[in-house]
Amino acid sequence: MKGLWGSALAGIVFGLAAIAAANVLRFDISWNLFNNEGLVTWATLFGGVFLVGWLLWWAMMARPGRLSLWRGAATGIIVAFVSYPVVFGLTELVQRDGATAGGLPERVRGVVLITGITLMITGFAMSLIMAVVGAVIAYAVNRARPDIVDATGRRLEIGKGAQMAGVLAAILLAFLVGSFLTLSLIPADKSGLVPNGVTAKPAATYEEAMAAFDAIRAKEAGLALHERCPSQLLTHGSKTARVAIYFHGLTSCPAQGEALAKVLFDQGYNVYLPRMAGHGLADPETTALMDLTAEDLVDLANQSVDLAQGLGDEVSVVGLSAGGTIATWIAQYRGDVADVVAVSPFLGPYVIPPWATSAANKLALMLPDLMLWWNPTETAGDAAESYAFPTPSVHTLAQVMRLGRVVEAGAREAPPQVERISMLLNSADIAVSNALARQLIASWNAHGREVTVKELPLARLLPHDVINPGEPLGDTALVYAAILELMSPPAGNGK
Repeated sequence: MKGLWGSALAGIVFGLAAIAAANVLRFDISWNLFNNEGLVTWATLFGGVFLVGWLLWWAMMARPGRLSLWRGAATGIIVAFVSYPVVFGLTELVQRDGATAGGLPERVRGVVLITGITLMITGFAMSLIMAVVGAVIAYAVNRARPDIVDATGRRLEIGKGAQMAGVLAAILLAFLVGSFLTLSLIPADKSGLVPNGVTAKPAATYEEAMAAFDAIRAKEAGLALHERCPSQLLTHGSKTARVAIYFHGLTSCPAQGEALAKVLFDQGYNVYLPRMAGHGLADPETTALMDLTAEDLVDLANQSVDLAQGLGDEVSVVGLSAGGTIATWIAQYRGDVADVVAVSPFLGPYVIPPWATSAANKLALMLPDLMLWWNPTETAGDAAESYAFPTPSVHTLAQVMRLGRVVEAGAREAPPQVERISMLLNSADIAVSNALARQLIASWNAHGREVTVKELPLARLLPHDVINPGEPLGDTALVYAAILELMSPPAGNGK
């Protein structure tokens, strides 16, 4: 294969192979070519890999003489490695709404961050596939052009440049394979996240529950919180048949669930909306979220369930995103809860394939803790509420993922403690991995615990935050009805 036009054919093959590999490796690639959320589409994936494959094949392979299969494989490895930043950079330029994007330094940092993480956890697999593709292209060219030899009929010597490229490819592949294996073999830190025999301390009476809530509000009074963001409690003035807890999503606060709480309250529930640590501060640019840990989320889960025991005879739990992650932990480990509804639980981000999530989580915990200018668990743009933080940190997301890893590991080993578990998934969600949610459901089902699953249709194109009525593309009437359907009806209401 000779010249730029001949090399373009190799670029096309690499681009098509990347699309096929993304499907095999279970990458979530968007079919919406006009999205402005920064999602990689089939077009940007093909375009980026085609461009890299075209130029590198021409630079490394378009020379006289037969093509070495090893040199073809080396070229494929380098194509895979270089394609990651090119594809993510192209996606940032083409698929990101400039009006809601950060400045150039923040956007470059975001591309570098996502490139580094995905390369270290998935690059080895893509590199191996592309190595095979490169060798196959070289073999096909040799078969199609058996006359490509020098004047003496001998194969030409491989130049020093090609030799160096081969060495570089071997080093890159060894690095990527070693990175993934190392991250995969590091044991997960479960300390403080799995019950170790410590008994719960439930409120025995309504008065005890109110005293516990008053203590929480007194502590929050010393924080500079947004006026809508302290923990909230809607009560009928006494213990009811059912009490509901709503856990808000990452970077939001209890105000997110106010409208849902009113609906549940009108159904006869007492309703408690706790605030996550580090959330709800009046300063939207605060870095308080950097201190959030998975242990904080477990403490909030236990504290909330214990308090709710004094507010109702049966406790129901609803949580969105990171709040949904807390809900799954409660489902696995708190047997004193009647039912759980996890709404789009954040067990891992949409952009990471399920098989690489554990490695991604450990890598994110090792990285320097950087504030992100974009929030992969929020899709609010122009209508973002004033109480929602726009910038979580790398470690904030990793800590929520860490809790999800613990829940998944626990679900593989033992049945969940809660009898009635439901999940509400959003087919249009571009923030969380529905595939991981389905894996968790499968683990629970394997233990004989039937999980009720309801899925919001893709055609509705609902945002990630399906609870906040302020979302311009939301449909809370649809979502709230689905949640009420999944929740067990309050005892004695005749339903």
